[in-house]
Amino acid sequence: MGKKKKRKAASQKKQVAAKEKPVQEQPVDQKKKKKKKQPVLKMMEKPNWLLTGLAAAGMILTAYLAVTGWLDKAPVLCDDGSSCDIVQQSRWGTFLGIPTALLGFLTYAVLGYVGFRIRNPGTHWKSAWTVSMIGLGYSIYLIVISMVVIQAACVYCIASFTIMTIIFGVITFQRPKELPKFNFTSFAGQTVIITAVIVGGMHLHYSGVFDPMAGPEDPFLRGLADHLTLDQAIMYGAYW
Repeated sequence: MGKKKKRKAASQKKQVAAKEKPVQEQPVDQKKKKKKKQPVLKMMEKPNWLLTGLAAAGMILTAYLAVTGWLDKAPVLCDDGSSCDIVQQSRWGTFLGIPTALLGFLTYAVLGYVGFRIRNPGTHWKSAWTVSMIGLGYSIYLIVISMVVIQAACVYCIASFTIMTIIFGVITFQRPKELPKFNFTSFAGQTVIITAVIVGGMHLHYSGVFDPMAGPEDPFLRGLADHLTLDQAIMYGAYW
């Protein structure tokens, strides 16, 4: 009986020791951790008045140039033979038969719509940044052409370039800090490529690749035209 009691007492001690032994915490499986929720941006309560105001200023400027171009009238400060007039009358002053200023007006109009109507922060910023990047790229192209090729400056072109530059800077500064699943580097690279394709395509147009009539003027034809003008030549013809 003594041996049985000793065995029973030993087994009871083992059970107590097992109960008192601290249970080791199981390592948490990283895969089972709950994923962090993506931040949800609140809808904009008010329009982007700064963007809307700048876009409105650009619309007024380019609308004035487009209207004067259609009416074949010289804008203020663009007297005949002035630097502004030379730029406006160059082949870069129109695109597919419409004043280049109309393209600027449409660009500013899109930016104005984005600034006033689109309230989703992500869509608002991405749209405004893309459009302003394209507008700025085209403005830089025209400024370089006027200074290097035409060798004349247009005060209206410089004013439009300034407005577009400010818009691009404002939009860049207004980028939301947390956009869900957004890679700025990749997005910026794609936007730069789109801008380069658009501006490059327009440059090919002005170079006469797509339309020879839109390209550089033939020196022989220009000289012939000037000669006929000086001689006051008159063309006579008949139709049967």
